Parts: sequence; C-alpha cells; structure tokens
Amino acid sequence: MTVMTLFWLLAAALTAVTMAVLLTPLLRRARNGAGDTLIQSPTARTQMVRWYQDQLRELDADLRNGAIDAASHARARAELGRRLLDDTADTPSTSRARPDRRPVLLAALLLAALPTSAVLLYQHLGKPASLWMPGDMMTAARSDHTGGDAQIESMVNSLAQRLRDTPDDAPGWALLARSYSTMERPADAVAAYAKAVALAPDVASLRADYADALATAQGGALAGAPTEQVRLALKTDPDEPKALALAASAAVERGDVDDAIAQWEHLHRLLPPESAGAKRIAANLAAARADQQKAPGGK
Repeated sequence: MTVMTLFWLLAAALTAVTMAVLLTPLLRRARNGAGDTLIQSPTARTQMVRWYQDQLRELDADLRNGAIDAASHARARAELGRRLLDDTADTPSTSRARPDRRPVLLAALLLAALPTSAVLLYQHLGKPASLWMPGDMMTAARSDHTGGDAQIESMVNSLAQRLRDTPDDAPGWALLARSYSTMERPADAVAAYAKAVALAPDVASLRADYADALATAQGGALAGAPTEQVRLALKTDPDEPKALALAASAAVERGDVDDAIAQWEHLHRLLPPESAGAKRIAANLAAARADQQKAPGGK
C-alpha cells in the first residue's frame, strides 16, 4: 500500500466519522418529526364531536330533570345530529401534520457538499504531490508494466509544474529531486536538489543527498562539489549517516585510508550492531585496516 493510498483511506474514514457526527442529530430530528405526526393534539373533528356529545348529555339531563318533554328531546337530538354531520363533513378525520423535511434536505446537502468541498480545498491548499515518494512511484510502475513509466512521468511533471507556481516549497523540491534520481535523470536531480538546499541549507540529510546526486552526475566521482556538500552536511550534523558514508568513500577515492577508517568507525558506532549496514561497514573497516597493514610503514 502506497503512502497516498493510505492517506486517502484515512481521509475517507475521518470524513465518514465527521459526516456521521453531523448528520445523526439531523436525521434523528427528522425521524422524531415523522413520529410526531402520529401523536397530535385533538383534531378539529374530535373537538366538534366532543362538544356535541356534551350538548347531548345536557339534553339528556334536561329530560331527566323534566325541563323538556320527550318530544322536544327527540327533536333536539335530531337537530344536533344533523348539525354534527354538516359541521364535520369538510373537516379532516385525522390531523396530518406535514412532516418537516428541512432536516433531511440539509443532511442530503451536507452529504453531497462537504466531502467534495474538502477534496477541492485540499487540492487547492494542500500538497497532494508530497504524498508520493519515489518508492511509491516505482511500486506504481511495477504494478502496471505497460503504463508505469507514463504514470511516473505524469506525476513527476505534475509536481514540477506545481513547484513552478510555488517555488518556495523545499520539501517539494527535495521530492522532485529524489524522483529524478529514481528515474535516472541526474542533471535534473542536481538542479532540483540545488533548489531544495538553497531553501533549507541547514538540513544535513538533504545536503548528503545533493552530494550523492552531484557525484552521480559526474560519473561517480566525489571530488569537488560533492565533497564540499558532504563537508557542509557534517558541519551541520556530524552524525549524519549518509554524509559519513560519502566522506569515507571520498577519502578512499583520494587514497586517504586513515580518514576513511575514521569516518567508517564513526558511522559504525551509530548503526545498530546487527543491522546489514553495520555489517557492511565492518567489512569495509576490515578491508581498509588490512590494506593499512600492508602499506609501507603500516600500523
């Protein structure tokens, strides 16, 4: 899984959690609103029926008390029944309170707008290209043998175009330089590293990478500009591993075995004892010490 794939998976998960937090209250409100339509205050028809029932009870009480005779009671009941039918004919039998659909509409709007807006905002303000490491690009190439090279080229060109618009992005220039190195474009890598180092002169590892690119551009030789970048890197951080390794190689190149041994010993102390790097440095030290013993006046 590439860094970019992992980033977008995490972004999607965070977006889903955010949407759930935002939408749950709205959807709960809409659901409660729908339930409220089933629990309404007495409807107009119910109120009318109750009022006429009260009138009928009063008529019945008047009949019992002798206030009216049976004939008057019957006529009054009939009249009440007719009026009840007339008054309730156009009244809805149940209260159909129109459900409030605003929470649902707002939830739908948020669901459609927020993720899209977040992606567009990141594309505008963020640095998507910085999620691609050279190793990811090579993985992409291996996964698609026919279109891998074109895919890498497209990504690198996109990064280069963005850096023309934002030339003060030191990490972006470093990424572009590493990409060019991976693509075996040493001249382009040197130019990109020069931009990155100018923007971040105190990053020792960046200067070590720059020195390596300079050496590659001049056929592997470390003399001159590469050695100067190694010197500046170690001045900033005496424990920078790559700079120490390059310093040892430069010492071997100019025949200074003592300096090479000193640099390798320093580097060996920094590495985990059982690591592959430590074993390689130990082998280099053993070979250098053997050569030192064979040399005239060897120790």
